[in-house]
Amino acid sequence: MYILNPRLAADIFDNEYIIANLDIGLYYSIQGIAVSMVQALPFEDPATPIEKLAATFNGSANNVSGELQGIWQQLIREEIVKEAITPVAVNEDWVPTAIYGTPLFNRYADMQDLLMLDPIHEVDEEGWPVKKD
Repeated sequence: MYILNPRLAADIFDNEYIIANLDIGLYYSIQGIAVSMVQALPFEDPATPIEKLAATFNGSANNVSGELQGIWQQLIREEIVKEAITPVAVNEDWVPTAIYGTPLFNRYADMQDLLMLDPIHEVDEEGWPVKKD
């Protein structure tokens, strides 16, 4: 069973999934029909949502399938998606998007230092934490 890593902060804004890994200071952007694939979580087999999305756009099913498989591999590699340790219910309500958008996955490290600041635990008598040089 695959799930969205519960240690990540994630939300959808204007059909773009923004995911932040505050432990390592990276953030990610998922766009296009790849958003629909992530919304299908949790699921047993990544082939299921990939095949459903590919079937929705049957004129280019092989292309869609290949694009989504590539993004799936990035999600696994970046530990955005993980295998569940305990059983969870499959998302039975998921319906694949009917609007095609090129699936994109972007990884950003430009704010890594800022995202890794821990203002709750690093506050001292001088106030908020300061980015280390």
